[in-house]
Amino acid sequence: MKIRRIALIGVGAVGAYLIWSFERTADITLTVVAEGARAERLKRDGIIINGIHYPLYVQEPSQAGPQDLIFISTKYSALDEAVAMLPPLIGPDTLVLSLLNGVDSEDRVAQAVGPEHVVHSVIRIASQRTGAEVRFDPDRVIGLSFGLQGARTEERWKLEALSALFAESRLRWQLSNDIVTDIWLKYASNIANNLPQAVIGAPAGLYLKSEHGVFLAQKLWSEVAAVAAAKGIHLAKDVLIFPGQSPSARYSTLQDLEAGRHTEIDIFAGHMLRMAEEAGISVPYCEYTFHVIKAIEEKNDGLFD
Repeated sequence: MKIRRIALIGVGAVGAYLIWSFERTADITLTVVAEGARAERLKRDGIIINGIHYPLYVQEPSQAGPQDLIFISTKYSALDEAVAMLPPLIGPDTLVLSLLNGVDSEDRVAQAVGPEHVVHSVIRIASQRTGAEVRFDPDRVIGLSFGLQGARTEERWKLEALSALFAESRLRWQLSNDIVTDIWLKYASNIANNLPQAVIGAPAGLYLKSEHGVFLAQKLWSEVAAVAAAKGIHLAKDVLIFPGQSPSARYSTLQDLEAGRHTEIDIFAGHMLRMAEEAGISVPYCEYTFHVIKAIEEKNDGLFD
């Protein structure tokens, strides 16, 4: 299988990186799939990536038709909407990579289109979104990891097809030997790195200059690790602080709060609370952080005005 028809659902920071990555890849069609007013806006405005305007080829799902590869790169809160757009895009050999934060989006996609279409994946990119512009440093992007869940040698063709495509692009990528653990590592890292700085309103220098910032990050990490262990997934004991970032970096949760947007706290701490309750594990730091960020969102919404 040679991948040449690619659909992209979601044009945020990850979507922008994918558009940039495939810009110079010959003989592919990259279609942004959207509906209604969002589709019209994307057709009209395109997207600005690192100061350069990119026009977008936008179609509704029924117009786009079956694809070889679908990237889902929406916010987690928009996953149901993205899944609803999938049926017209799915052919016999279509592959779907769900690049959302969290640890269960692949399962939700598989329930809708069948597990045979899903390749587990995780992407790590530090970016800054301001209005219609997304900025990132290509040299600091960690990139995309992907792999098969379990030993399914008869499905190696999926990894070979993706590897051949990615090798033609500017995408940073690697095959993972344990993609489920990698997904949980990103989840734990997001909770431990994003949330303390969002609560305090401080940039990444919080973890370089403050023992209290590191303390909070470690406590949140340990709670995620305990829940992961209950599911048979083993994370390192010590917190993983995002590498290679400027001390002035502001991660996505803080960016959202400062822009007055709602965050992904429901998939970060909210989902953790649900999983912890099912496992009978106490996660007090996660619970406190969840309610603090929810209250900040309410403040930004004007509830206390």
